[in-house]
Amino acid sequence: MKRLMFVTNSLSGGGAERAMNLVVNELALRGFPVSLVPINRGENDLVVPTCQVFPINRHWRGGFTDTVLSFFRFQSVVRRWKPDVLILNCDIPELFGSIALIKTKLVVVEHANPAWSTRLSFGKLVRFILYVRRSRWVSVSEHLRVWPTERNFQTVLVNPLVPPIVKNEPLIPVTHDDSILRLVFVGRLAKAQKRPDWVVRIASQLGLPAILIGVGQMQNELIALAKGLNAQVEFPGFQRDPWEFVKSGDLLIVPSAWEGDGLVVLEAIARDVPLLLSDIPEFKRFKLPQSNYCKQPEDFVSKIETINTLSCFRISATQTKFLLETRSIERVGDDWARFIDSI
Repeated sequence: MKRLMFVTNSLSGGGAERAMNLVVNELALRGFPVSLVPINRGENDLVVPTCQVFPINRHWRGGFTDTVLSFFRFQSVVRRWKPDVLILNCDIPELFGSIALIKTKLVVVEHANPAWSTRLSFGKLVRFILYVRRSRWVSVSEHLRVWPTERNFQTVLVNPLVPPIVKNEPLIPVTHDDSILRLVFVGRLAKAQKRPDWVVRIASQLGLPAILIGVGQMQNELIALAKGLNAQVEFPGFQRDPWEFVKSGDLLIVPSAWEGDGLVVLEAIARDVPLLLSDIPEFKRFKLPQSNYCKQPEDFVSKIETINTLSCFRISATQTKFLLETRSIERVGDDWARFIDSI
């Protein structure tokens, strides 16, 4: 069997990291020689990898020297383990994989468009090197394209959901009072893409409390914004299982400007969490009722004030089954195994 080395940003922190943790565990269970290399140091995820893990321990947003030293540690790990296939997920793994001095097959997994959103020019250079090295390109969703060329991918390998969610984990109980009591945000506190400031402003206008679960550069700015707007907002930080904080009476708000696979939305639907989403193509592909989409913060406020009934924002059992049936780890594992065999 081919020796597979998956490279990710970190052990935890986002949908891409958790999805790859699930994939490496499934492939290891099937007998594949597989390892995981998280570049940045960080906390363990809810899904703990069972394969060999080689942490590089780069500081998140580390300087040039730290990044160079981290690359040499990465190069040493790759040379010792000698993978047949190096599977790269997101920016820093792509950079390290593109300049690694080893003869191996490279696979680039596209998790979002645009890739390299904060370093477009440098990202184009890295992608050019990956093209020169004849990398294979796969996507986690059919709506994505290879950035920056807009070419199609060799194949689509969707992200799995955590198995207990797929297997009908108990739903959040519905109380007799079906009114909206709190707003919830789950994700990185990143302004350009995730727009968590929308949730603070929406909560302020509605006079509802809110909880923003996640970490990111915007945290201090968001705390100041909440204080300035006199909004009651909790910031519990990073949580391995954010859904433990979601309770009856909560409405999930997902105001992203763009997305990759939208795993937060799928996990919420799997748990029967009522939700409102931004009206963007990445979310429209889920084909939810129009009542679940909003274009601007004012639309979120208006829709909540007009309806104010959680059951109206829940997704039907039929639609839930349709969205989740391809997301079991067994089915995703089959797809990955076939793809690995094909290269």
